[in-house]
Amino acid sequence: MSKLQVTTDVPEEIKLTRTFHAPRRLVLRAMTEPALIAKWMGNSYSPIVAVDVDFRVGGGYRRVFRNKDGSEFAFTGVYREISDDRIVHTERFNDMPDESTVTTALVEHAGVTTMTAVMRFSSQAIRDRVIATGMERGAAESYDNLEALIAGL
Repeated sequence: MSKLQVTTDVPEEIKLTRTFHAPRRLVLRAMTEPALIAKWMGNSYSPIVAVDVDFRVGGGYRRVFRNKDGSEFAFTGVYREISDDRIVHTERFNDMPDESTVTTALVEHAGVTTMTAVMRFSSQAIRDRVIATGMERGAAESYDNLEALIAGL
C-alpha cells in the first residue's frame, strides 16, 4: 500500500498527503535544493534529468523528465509564497496554456513532518486529465525516494 494519500474531494483539486519521519527543515531542504531534488524527484519510468531552481518569491523553477522512449517533458513555475512551513507556486506542464497553483504545507510534530500539497486546476476536466496520466503512481514513487534520501541526510 502506498504511503501517499491522494484525494479529489474538490472538483478542481488534487490533494496529496504524505508523512516523513524527519524534521520539517530536512524535508523543506530536500524539496527546494536543486542537487537534492535531482536525487529523489522522478521515478523508474520517468527519471528527472535536469533541475533549475531560483528559490525565492518571484523566482522560478524548471524540472525536466525523460520517459523510457527518450521523449522529454518539463514542469515550470514561479514561487508565489515561501515560509518555513508553506510554499505556494504555479505549475505548468510543457507549454500547455493552463497552469495550476500548488500549495504545500509542512507540519512537524515530534520530529515527524506531514506534507499536504493541494494542486488547484482551472477546471475539473483538467484535473481529471492530470489524474489519468498516472501521476499518483509517479508521485508515490518520488515521495518514497524522498523519504529514503532524507533518511541519509
